[in-house]
Amino acid sequence: MNRIAKATVIATLSALTLGGIAQAASVDMNWPKQIEQTVRSFKGDNLRIVSVDTLSREDQTRSWIEEATPQQRAVLQSAVEANRPLVARLKAHDVELNNIAGAEQAADGGLTIYLR
Repeated sequence: MNRIAKATVIATLSALTLGGIAQAASVDMNWPKQIEQTVRSFKGDNLRIVSVDTLSREDQTRSWIEEATPQQRAVLQSAVEANRPLVARLKAHDVELNNIAGAEQAADGGLTIYLR
């Protein structure tokens, strides 16, 4: 094999390996930072409830929700349950707490809860 072919194979394999690492890390990186603390302490009136099914397949938010780990979901669920006023508001909207798939804080301080 000549040097150019070897270099091409090595570069291709390196790119594939790094791409796999980047994909695996993207779930943690895309999950909203400190969202558990935000949910736990949320007291505002600006609450949105959105079904994940209403988001397009290409939507970044839908991607990180679908790729969330069971641990991430469990921590979020625990944060929701710890916020009694939020639980009351969600139940008033007929939200079943075990259907919560994700949450995101808006720039205006509001909270969006995503449901499966």
